[in-house]
Amino acid sequence: MTTPPNAQRRLLRDFKKVTADAPTGVSAAPVGDDLFKWSAIIFGPPGTAWEGGVWKLDLSFSPEYPQKPPDVRFQTEVFHPNVFPDGQICLDLLKASGWSPAYDVCTILVAIQSLLADPDTHATPEGGANPDAESLFVRDRAGYNSKVKALVQKQLEEDDMGCLSAVP
Repeated sequence: MTTPPNAQRRLLRDFKKVTADAPTGVSAAPVGDDLFKWSAIIFGPPGTAWEGGVWKLDLSFSPEYPQKPPDVRFQTEVFHPNVFPDGQICLDLLKASGWSPAYDVCTILVAIQSLLADPDTHATPEGGANPDAESLFVRDRAGYNSKVKALVQKQLEEDDMGCLSAVP
């Protein structure tokens, strides 16, 4: 099966934009020479419990991109109401019903960065991607922030070779 040239063109345009004019705190690039598999990083938003952390993500684009959203997953351990244990992100713009071809890689990464700082909570925490994180976020914000800060600290302790500064 051949890939529609518009998907390749669009991914090249997205790469050019994220390289030349990336929003603050996000970065992304194709993995090797596969334009449909990307690696990205999001720096924890300043002034939040996430500050100081570097959150790695994988993005997989289908040949139907930009008509269909990419599959985006965290590779770094995340404790968040809208992130499933496998790293999958519960975010409207990543679902077919909430997606628009006007969104690009920068839009996606900024939306995820914003979601880190401002989770989308549900009427009942049990309905969230991570009910434990959502319940703690809603009922004990200090406890939630402490757990997130512990993940940031764990990253810093594990990064004894300065690898976080060299991604993607």
